[in-house]
Amino acid sequence: MMAWLKNFRWYDLPNYLLNQVTVGDYASCHADISYAALARQKLDVYVPKQPRADRSMILFSHGGRWQYGQKEDYIFLAQNLAKQGFYVAVMNYQLAPEQMYPRFVEDTILAINWLAEPQQANHYGYSAEHLVLMGHSAGAFNVMAALYHGDDVQYKIQNLQGIRAVIGFAGPYSFEHRGDAVAKDAFAQDVAPEYIMPSFFTLHNQVHHLLLVAGKDTLVGDENSEKMQQALIAVNNHVELVRIRGTSHVSIIASLAQGLDRLFMTKKVMLNFLAR
Repeated sequence: MMAWLKNFRWYDLPNYLLNQVTVGDYASCHADISYAALARQKLDVYVPKQPRADRSMILFSHGGRWQYGQKEDYIFLAQNLAKQGFYVAVMNYQLAPEQMYPRFVEDTILAINWLAEPQQANHYGYSAEHLVLMGHSAGAFNVMAALYHGDDVQYKIQNLQGIRAVIGFAGPYSFEHRGDAVAKDAFAQDVAPEYIMPSFFTLHNQVHHLLLVAGKDTLVGDENSEKMQQALIAVNNHVELVRIRGTSHVSIIASLAQGLDRLFMTKKVMLNFLAR
């Protein structure tokens, strides 16, 4: 009991409670599948009981300041997305301070490439041509930087045409990380943001982007999504920015939990976006 309390963080409490009280049974979970060789390079695949016609797969990358978090915290999210017919993969990635940028971005690319393999798609039943990247907070940075990064990232996405959309929840896409108390252990302090932040590396592609901003976010400023939006517009990419009223930095992702999704516009906005 004391060991559990020692590792407990108040940041985790909402997810813990949501996993206890809001989880439905809409998918079978294939847990701890390796997308690469290291201990943190694992994901859980959720196969919906009633898949959508297009058999879309959502890859979700968790938040946690690049320093903590785990895929098991998001059972509530995966099951409720599966309720809508989506296949879902929830990934772990290497964490700071042991591993700094660009390791967590490279892990994200490795997971994307693993899901894009026909062998995996055929085995689980999803379409590798209908991948959706989704992340919250640090995870939103990860999925965006997987698409838009500099030469220091050693891997590349192998099937960009198969990525239909990116959905970022409260993402820190463009900020001064040097001296930032949250980011100092995740990013080199002697490298300028222009060499790291995805807003500086946008390229034209067919991917649709949805940037969701919490209405009451006191951790990640709205300017992150606004700068990312402008950078995507500058290269003629499709992008939508929506503010979710009544949500905080943490509760914006909780607003997709079963039951809570009726109280917020988050699910409706996301489903309408993916239907276009």
